[in-house]
Amino acid sequence: MTALRSVIVLVALLAPAIALAQTGSAPSADPDFDTLWTGWNGANQDSMRTESEAIQRLRHELATAEAARRRQLRGEGQELGTRVGMIVSEGDCEDGERIARAAGDFALVAAVRNYCREAVATDPASRR
Repeated sequence: MTALRSVIVLVALLAPAIALAQTGSAPSADPDFDTLWTGWNGANQDSMRTESEAIQRLRHELATAEAARRRQLRGEGQELGTRVGMIVSEGDCEDGERIARAAGDFALVAAVRNYCREAVATDPASRR
């Protein structure tokens, strides 16, 4: 009886393996079944290339925007410097410094202070 049970268990275990071996060699009936799987061989390279290109585009856009902003600031700075220079040349150092400070151009504020100090130091009328 034990031998019979062993044979039945052995047949039960081998039957599915034999059936799978026979059907496994047959070509797939559905040709679109292969498109369900991701081809991982090139996926990492594709993603790295795409990310690198995106970073390069962003760097280029930022550099272009930064250059445009600097040109704009340079133009505004020249206009502000000319206006403050005219005010200071008329003798109103306080107003020139106030306008430069309000514009946030602290280099111009320092220039106005230095100019006005020198002007006061060299002006003989201010010594009296």
